[in-house]
Amino acid sequence: MKRVLAYTLVLLFVLSFASSAIGSSLELAKDIAESANEQIESLIETTVQKAEKLTEHYEEKGMSPVAYKTLIDNLGNDLAERAFLISQSAITKIEELGYKAICYYVPVRLGYKIFLIDPILIIDD
Repeated sequence: MKRVLAYTLVLLFVLSFASSAIGSSLELAKDIAESANEQIESLIETTVQKAEKLTEHYEEKGMSPVAYKTLIDNLGNDLAERAFLISQSAITKIEELGYKAICYYVPVRLGYKIFLIDPILIIDD
């Protein structure tokens, strides 16, 4: 009887530890996603500010429309690439913890053009 009670207590301890470990790994995955999304949001804000200044003043600086469009395209492409790298790194870490994460795209207007940038979302199965 004591042996059954001891096994039961050990089993309860293991189960409680496993459930807390699962909960903490999910929290870690959420923290990783949140951190990545905050980095991406910061990049978006900085890039939008640069594009707004460029858009407001490109004619004053004597910039041609072609040069303006090229600079906006470069800003947007750089933003998309950097956001993608952050997202992919976070998704890899989240998947290593045993969870699924995906990119979802948000439109970001830079000057004359809209770019699709990809923050991440954890899919909790």
